[in-house]
Amino acid sequence: MKKIFSISLLFCAAFVFVGCAGEEDDLFNKTAAERLNEASDLYSSRLTAQPNGWAMQLYPTTKDEAPYGNGYLLLLRFNTNHTVVAAMNNSMSSNVFKEDSSAWDVITDNGPVLTFNTYNTVIHTFTNPEDISSTGSKDEPNDETGTGIGGDYEYIITDAPEDASYMMLKGKKRGTYNLLTPVEEGIDYQSFLEDVKNFQNNMFPSNSPTYDIVHYGDSIYKMEGANDGIPNIYPFDKDAVINESFNPFLVTKRGDDYYLRFRDAKTYGDVTVQEFKYISDKDVFESVDNENYYIAGDDPLRFFDSTIGTSYRWVLRANSDMSESVKTIVKNVQTGFTNNPNGKLTFNNASLQFVNGNITLRISYKHGSSQSKVDFVYTYSKQDDGVTFQLEPVSQSSQNTLNSVPALQSLLDLFGQKLTVSAGSTAFNLRTMKLTSAQNPSDWFVLTLN
Repeated sequence: MKKIFSISLLFCAAFVFVGCAGEEDDLFNKTAAERLNEASDLYSSRLTAQPNGWAMQLYPTTKDEAPYGNGYLLLLRFNTNHTVVAAMNNSMSSNVFKEDSSAWDVITDNGPVLTFNTYNTVIHTFTNPEDISSTGSKDEPNDETGTGIGGDYEYIITDAPEDASYMMLKGKKRGTYNLLTPVEEGIDYQSFLEDVKNFQNNMFPSNSPTYDIVHYGDSIYKMEGANDGIPNIYPFDKDAVINESFNPFLVTKRGDDYYLRFRDAKTYGDVTVQEFKYISDKDVFESVDNENYYIAGDDPLRFFDSTIGTSYRWVLRANSDMSESVKTIVKNVQTGFTNNPNGKLTFNNASLQFVNGNITLRISYKHGSSQSKVDFVYTYSKQDDGVTFQLEPVSQSSQNTLNSVPALQSLLDLFGQKLTVSAGSTAFNLRTMKLTSAQNPSDWFVLTLN
């Protein structure tokens, strides 16, 4: 019995020794609560460091179909009184400017978390469990009721440098990464969003049947469907379905420069690319990391040729962009119609179109309230450096119009020659095309696709 008691005492002593030996001095001179408060204050100060706020590239989910996978540009101004002003102009605001204010805070939950802790009609639009009007079908219009787009209203702050040059937020539930970049002081939110929206719509129009070309070093890819913000990017000569690879993107602005940034970084060879800056002189979006990686528009000559002989028409109007010499030709045509011997007529436009199996220059004009037209047929050919139109023999009815408006001949001759083809403004939007006389480069005019 004594032996048992002695052994018990020995074990107790050993446990006491081990417990004492494991004790260390407190490594922190502040409590856990104090340290958490300091972390909250630190990241709060980083959020408020930009007096005019941030442009947030928001991706609600990791999906690749609209509207869940689309990116949305939000502007956020965090005030030191823990109110936030949020603004947007996109499909989720019915494409009108929308602004609201609410509360925000930085809490700690396995790291600093930005929470929008009172309702904001801008921010919480992406988390509301409501039907999205742009989705669904006739038979099932409320297909996402109960889920909405499925975004976040709490974000883990994963990167916030001391200089407040950017911040990176990670959706707490969905895990999407959302970049914040500063908005310059003096910039009006409504004007900023309208500017970016107009730029994106011009570069990636919904009504232009073009595709863009991505150059990843020596590899070339097609980028189709950029107009909806979720393009399919696949090898140039490969099948679009078999090789489909979708990667949503957003356009934003910093200073005077526009940037295109994909949601997901992609590695090609040994180069990883994600963000591209628009270089106006080159008319390309150039990777910020490697100039040999860039996005270009369609080839104007290829595109123009693809539309000739189809239902599309290329239109020249009196107010179209054109050289001074061509302005003179068009003004003379207008005067000729007005002063013709058959009564006052009004010139409307000239359009290249496909009529009865022929490539035709159709001259449209008005006689009083009545619309009239006269057609001139051309042969057409494409070369490596341009296109050539040659006027065919004129029908008797067309000759009659030409006799009454002799100035038309100069317009017919303008089209009836070799013309070089270039973008009207940008190769990303070929709804306008500049045609220039190969013989006399001072003669040029811009056609609009209808």
